[in-house]
Amino acid sequence: MKALAQAAEVYVQHAFGRRLELTPIVPANVPHFVLDRYMLWEGLLDGRTLILMAIREPRQGPTTDYLKHRDLVRRQLGVDLILLLLDHVPNAIRRQMVERQIGFIAPGAQLYVPEALLDLRERAPTAAIPPSDQISPTTQLVLLAVLQGVALEDEHLTDLAERLHVSIMSISRTLDELEALQLAKARHVGRQRRLHMLLGGHELWEAIQERLQSPVRKVRLVSGRIENHIAPLAGESALAHYTMLPAPRVETRAILSMHWMRLKERLALSPAAAFDDDRIEIQTWTYDPQILARDNVIDRLSLYLSVRGSPDERVAQAAEQLLETFEW
Repeated sequence: MKALAQAAEVYVQHAFGRRLELTPIVPANVPHFVLDRYMLWEGLLDGRTLILMAIREPRQGPTTDYLKHRDLVRRQLGVDLILLLLDHVPNAIRRQMVERQIGFIAPGAQLYVPEALLDLRERAPTAAIPPSDQISPTTQLVLLAVLQGVALEDEHLTDLAERLHVSIMSISRTLDELEALQLAKARHVGRQRRLHMLLGGHELWEAIQERLQSPVRKVRLVSGRIENHIAPLAGESALAHYTMLPAPRVETRAILSMHWMRLKERLALSPAAAFDDDRIEIQTWTYDPQILARDNVIDRLSLYLSVRGSPDERVAQAAEQLLETFEW
């Protein structure tokens, strides 16, 4: 819900040049059954007080019972400008609300305010997908890149695919996923789709951190040598680089999972014995760690995601310190 309200603010400001300045509210004079059903925000639209209502757990069509609840909130708060906040609007529901003059906002699609004679529309995503509990690896790579200052805004999908070393199809699915999550929208230039983020910085991190996963798919202890430019430092080795945590005796490095077999054969890596002097720990990742690595060390956010659940208290504390010093 918080991310949806943030997306609404960013959408209205970027698309229409209006600032909503939303603040969550829990009015004491609004009945509990309404507050249990909806989250409320107060803001401004063209100098007028605005209330947004978002259904916590939609059970039926958005207009079912909404009108009487809206009118109740209107009477109790003395505000005539009230909009329903939706994460997406199917065409049938859109027509129904417009016909019944129900004001609503759907980030990335439409702002309809009959009381202010506003009906502002943008191209709605044509292939919206329902948000899942987890974010796909390529989408996570894009989001971590944005959070760490990589300039991807307004990039053509072909250029994005080349920069991130993934297929055009993967990037296209990522843009669909970001739109479904209300984190980005496609900017259309002719037939081209370009990336346009709706959130950034700490707001983006707060909206997505629970969906992000550790990029580590598997960990192998091998005997051999790997050059810095092939596999950046990862795990506790990377954590020691960024924090005061002592460096481990066995070095940890990361590679893309699909590169493992080729790398193993080329460098003649073999399973390590307990007392081998050239032991090294290899993490295989769901996305290429080289993309965001700096100075042969994996990026700090991927590192945090890979160690945040560590049972080792030293590692867990160092991970939190790593995040606390991050400059959003």
